[in-house]
Amino acid sequence: MPNTRLPSILTASKPPVAVPSRLRGALARGALAGATALGVTCASAIMAFLPSSNAFAQTGQPGIAQPAQPTTPAAPAAAPSKAAKPGAASKAGANADADADSEDVPPNADVPKEKLPNVALTSEIVFEVTAAELSLQQGNLAPAFNTYVSLANRTKDPRMARRAVEIALGARQLGDALVAARLWHQLDPTWRPATQLLASLEVGTGHLAEAEPLLTDELNKVPEARRGQAILELQQMIARSPERATGIESLKRLLANDLQRPEAQLALARSQLDAGDTAGARTSLETALKLKPDYEAAALLYGQMGPEERASAIAGLKTFLDRNPDAKEARFAYAKLLLADNQLDTAQKQFETLEKRYPHELSTLMALALLNLHAKHPGAAERYLQKYATEAEQQNTDGAQAYVYLAQIAQDRKDYPAADKWLSKIREDSNAYLPAQIGRAQLLADQGKVEEGRALLHGIKSSDPREQLALKRAESDLLVKAKRYDDAEKLLAVEVKDHPDDSDLLYQYGMVAELNKHYEVMEKAMRRVMTTQPDNAQAYNALGYSLTERNTRLPEALKLLQKASSLAPDDPYIMDSLAWVKYRLGDKTQALELLRRAYGIQAQAEIGAHLGEVLWESGQQDEARKTWREALKVDSDDDTLRSTMKRYNVTP
Repeated sequence: MPNTRLPSILTASKPPVAVPSRLRGALARGALAGATALGVTCASAIMAFLPSSNAFAQTGQPGIAQPAQPTTPAAPAAAPSKAAKPGAASKAGANADADADSEDVPPNADVPKEKLPNVALTSEIVFEVTAAELSLQQGNLAPAFNTYVSLANRTKDPRMARRAVEIALGARQLGDALVAARLWHQLDPTWRPATQLLASLEVGTGHLAEAEPLLTDELNKVPEARRGQAILELQQMIARSPERATGIESLKRLLANDLQRPEAQLALARSQLDAGDTAGARTSLETALKLKPDYEAAALLYGQMGPEERASAIAGLKTFLDRNPDAKEARFAYAKLLLADNQLDTAQKQFETLEKRYPHELSTLMALALLNLHAKHPGAAERYLQKYATEAEQQNTDGAQAYVYLAQIAQDRKDYPAADKWLSKIREDSNAYLPAQIGRAQLLADQGKVEEGRALLHGIKSSDPREQLALKRAESDLLVKAKRYDDAEKLLAVEVKDHPDDSDLLYQYGMVAELNKHYEVMEKAMRRVMTTQPDNAQAYNALGYSLTERNTRLPEALKLLQKASSLAPDDPYIMDSLAWVKYRLGDKTQALELLRRAYGIQAQAEIGAHLGEVLWESGQQDEARKTWREALKVDSDDDTLRSTMKRYNVTP
């Protein structure tokens, strides 16, 4: 089985995929997933590095309070399950207070104050409060919570109820927090922090009907200048409710008087998309754009729905930019839409405009670098990447993204010291550190220094079992590169014994066993993967291709590969495998059709070898020679390609 069908090292969260055993293949996955223009479309690779439009960002100004998020089921007040630090207010409660304190209100405005009862501080109250706090220090939350609820009911002091809320939220008991928050609001209905927190908890626990009057009151208190943003915050809040099915109707009732605002239509569209109502979302977004033709947030979301909507959104943003050429966010949104529409040249021009006006913007520099890599302009890409790296250092930001690509460019020109230099710059606290070290080891293996590469891997100390396993899998790849298949298989066999349910590890083990001609081991491994992951297309592909290559059990191989194709119909490697078994079964016409499609998607040397052979056997020898020679330019060292050309006496 050729090396090109081995998966990348760090694919713990993804099914194995066929990738080249090159530096870019190892580094473009795992911590840097989606970062490369290879193996995915250029547009989607670049989009992975671009932040969301600022039109979607929250301002941080006071508006609609966001709900506390349930992390454990609410428990009875008598038995909170998780200790809170004594005296520590919950995050949700603290946020509510911060909102109230930061409100943009003139100092002498008539703002309601916290309502405190005229109750004497008796020795009994002091004793109960002291006892409750001592209970908290000892981790006994239930007595403390119950004491404060009792004190709140008896004294009518909202501060007692607030303390009960803090205790319940600190213990992540939203049911108890809701009981105490209702009491707090009952005791002081004009105090906004109490109202905001109660509304948040009502929504967060699925009581939308109870939350609606509170949210209406809150929305009505928002200044006109902030109302549009508050509407969007309100939608985000309701979207987090466990009762999402009724969320849209609740939102419509809350926004009944605001439907002529574009923000209200955008809020409805977001909720409709969440609920799978694409037609409703389209109507809402079209209404938003009629109300405000240059509303970039609506245009961007509209453009993400489909090709027709995208074309309309692109046209709208272009018109807006013609009138407002300095609109940074609109131009950024426009460039992203062009990327999504695969208009790469036009998108590049927009990013170039952004780079001239905002030369320190990292996402723009990375977009330009990736676009130039895709266009096979490594010199221009390198300049943008070096600028990105410099800017990242000055902004005290992790520059690993740029270092990886600079290493890739250096590796492509076989400048191994330069590639190693770039990877060595990646800091230990970066998520890319481990993949970078694995990449450095692979660079050594590319130079025939396999033992040095293994020593580098052995020198990386980690207490994380996932990282330890990744290092072992990387070492196996180095041994495979040196064609030490027996050593690689033995190494992985130990890991499989320790991690019998790791499907990615099993897949790699099976592929190495295939290279070592241990076909029974390979088949057993792949069938275990199929059992644990019945939708893993690559496992069906690997076994089907193995049987095809050995020209055995071809009808079974065909079924396996048809299953793989049904799971991943656009995968060029699976197309290649399916074509190959059809060729072996005598169906040259369909094999040729599949191979042309596969080679068009991924001009990979092994696929080129197969395409050339089927062309030759179909009487198209000249095209076969041309295909093989083109494939040599992709990878002149591919064993399948060279052996195929040798069999047909075609010189490179």
